[in-house]
Amino acid sequence: MTPRRSVTLCILIVLLAAPVTAANIERIVTSSGDGLDVTLVVTGIPVGGIVETLPDGCVWKETDHPADRTRLSGGKAAFAVIGEETIRYRVQGPQEAAGVFTGTWEDLLTGESGTVGAAGTHGPESSKTPVEAPGFLSVAALAALAVAYRRRCGR
Repeated sequence: MTPRRSVTLCILIVLLAAPVTAANIERIVTSSGDGLDVTLVVTGIPVGGIVETLPDGCVWKETDHPADRTRLSGGKAAFAVIGEETIRYRVQGPQEAAGVFTGTWEDLLTGESGTVGAAGTHGPESSKTPVEAPGFLSVAALAALAVAYRRRCGR
């Protein structure tokens, strides 16, 4: 077995053998000057994606998430999750918007999905929680995985 295949196999084993925990994303919004700081706390999602819908009147400012795993489009921010425990971003907007953020998440390994800030998950066959813009989320997550794989394998 070549060294590249060994590394790839080890990564897959670690990801697939990860202990099963209840997947969830918690959102914490705090006021800061003329804007809002948003922290997403990721639990139990080793590989997946998050799509956040920014409230009306809010303008995207910045994030600590890698640029090649973050996409912005029409008032939505998509984050490809690869092992993150927290994602922080900042918007400029009114303080009243703090309670108006919405978002969805998807675990690519289990097929579970849910609403950011809501407890519980739904399996791939469930229609209880629609995932907003699924193509946008999946493309961002898959593109990030491809980029990460190429960097690790030197391709």
